[in-house]
Amino acid sequence: MRLLGLCAFLLLVGCGSTDQPQGFQLTADLVADDVTLRWSGAPSDAAYLMVEYATEENGEYTILSFLPPDRQEFQHPDLMPATTFYYRVTPLTASEGRPATTRPQPKELQLTWTDTSTDEDGYLLERRRTDQPAEVAAYLDPNTTSFNLPLLPTDKPATYIPRPFRRGTSSPVTHETIPAA
Repeated sequence: MRLLGLCAFLLLVGCGSTDQPQGFQLTADLVADDVTLRWSGAPSDAAYLMVEYATEENGEYTILSFLPPDRQEFQHPDLMPATTFYYRVTPLTASEGRPATTRPQPKELQLTWTDTSTDEDGYLLERRRTDQPAEVAAYLDPNTTSFNLPLLPTDKPATYIPRPFRRGTSSPVTHETIPAA
């Protein structure tokens, strides 16, 4: 009788509502030597989603891109043959910052600001241009209060805002192996 009761309990627990969130999910699709990542369930309070890869299962990750939170896809093209790529997407929450003090130099901008955060995982240096969406210009260590931003000939005037960020829980890792050439 106890076994029957336990089975009934487990059956009821397994029949939860189908409209519960499934959590942060990440998939990868391989076509030739290109990987397309797709995800769902990213936290809605993220300022950016950081897409990263590694070439070893427990290896060091390299940042590919910072995407707005409403994006759900990223393409990693022209990958090295006979290599396995491991991917994850990490939400970053970031409080609003104040514009950095800017001192233009011939080939760079010297940016400075006051560190007003005590527990950040780092700073996102956000570039804001007129009539364009904000973008991440640099990913900086915690407690940073200055940065020399190299200028490219195509750079246009912008406001730079250091935003202290915290890393959220990353998506599950997914991987694809690029076939040998």
